[in-house]
Amino acid sequence: MALPINSNNVLNGLNAGSASSAEMVGRVSKTLLAQNAGIQKLSGQLTRDQTRLSGLGQLQSALASFQSLTQSLSGAGMQTGATSSSPSVLTALTMTGAKMGTYAIDVQQLAQSQTLLARPQKDKDVVIGSGAATAIKVEFGTESGSAFAPNGSARSITIDSSNNTLQGMADAFKAAGIDATIVKSSAGYALELTGPEGAAGSMRISAGGDAAVEKLLAYNPAGLKNLTAGSAAQDAVLNIDGKRITSSSNVITGQIGGTALALAGKGSSKVVVAQENGAIAKNIGNLIDGYNKVTSTLQTLQQGSLKSDPALRQAQEELTNMVRSNSAALEKAGITLDKNGTLKVDAKALDAAVLADPAAIGKLFTDGGKGIADKLDSQLGQLLGAGSSIGKEKLIADRGIATLASQKTALTSALTAQATNLVARYTEVSQGGGANSALPGLPGGGAKSLFDFLA
Repeated sequence: MALPINSNNVLNGLNAGSASSAEMVGRVSKTLLAQNAGIQKLSGQLTRDQTRLSGLGQLQSALASFQSLTQSLSGAGMQTGATSSSPSVLTALTMTGAKMGTYAIDVQQLAQSQTLLARPQKDKDVVIGSGAATAIKVEFGTESGSAFAPNGSARSITIDSSNNTLQGMADAFKAAGIDATIVKSSAGYALELTGPEGAAGSMRISAGGDAAVEKLLAYNPAGLKNLTAGSAAQDAVLNIDGKRITSSSNVITGQIGGTALALAGKGSSKVVVAQENGAIAKNIGNLIDGYNKVTSTLQTLQQGSLKSDPALRQAQEELTNMVRSNSAALEKAGITLDKNGTLKVDAKALDAAVLADPAAIGKLFTDGGKGIADKLDSQLGQLLGAGSSIGKEKLIADRGIATLASQKTALTSALTAQATNLVARYTEVSQGGGANSALPGLPGGGAKSLFDFLA
């Protein structure tokens, strides 16, 4: 959570010589305290926008995941099934254009992400550094020995007095789309960063600003390594019918027509893709589970980070209306929508309908764009496509965060400079060298705030 800028933040690191006594710092702190209301408001706005942007990202991800499922059931995907002889090595799922056959697969290596661990701290909320604005740049690329080849993808993060704790840093990295967690050990608390899956997901981290933050986070495979590397970024490697395949993900598509492979471990397996009437009920169950999962996620977001959000409301209304408009067709397969917006399946009724006419039930869901799964896919495409309300709202939130972060950095710098000037002036007056003794905190009253004094 972002913390408000306060007098302690901006006074950290001041080099005021004899004026840095507790009494002097107390006087300056008292003067700066008057500015806290405005600063807290700015910090609150920034936290609000960051929370909303994160919520929009979760909304987008949930809808995209459900769309992948609806797409997998189109064509022959509803009526075919894939069986793996070794589920501990891989599982398989048929999709559009599934081709029946038997495939020999040998998994030699799983894809994994790079992890980097910072040195431990006594507490996850301990302040690190002075709070001076520090620009963090995380580049992604391929690491080979001491060499690093960037792939052009990068993220920028600012660490300042609002987030210079382990928890604050973890939140800042998460907001930038980088997985960050705080791990606890006997040595204390440490920040762990995890890059994207695949060999091209290695990280190079540069920092400019506060020396303490740079000492904690800087990592260059070809130079300074202040973080400790854990697992290395690597691609999945496997053979399919003797053909070598590499993939940045452990979910493999496009290698067996209409079939997705989910790799789970090293070893060999045979995958059989065949016509299965029993797969119809199973795939309908998967579709219902996927719908209920996405609606549950949307309801959670509506109660939390996206309360009253227009993009979320549009997604909820359109998905619900789509299902309600096809309620009569769904009832033929034993599927109903309850008052909470959850789909319920009568397994016996579904099995009986499939047994009576499997082709008709399959066509109910996938029918050249007219089936229920087809319609859901189309609707989700509109919600996620270019010019969608989610995309527009994310852009607005992103711009707002950039503006507020810039304002906050500028304000912190201004307060730090003003505090330094005020300490110097207090010192001058206290030693009898000032023509005007009417300064804040000194006998005689004077200016009501630091800004009045510096005007």
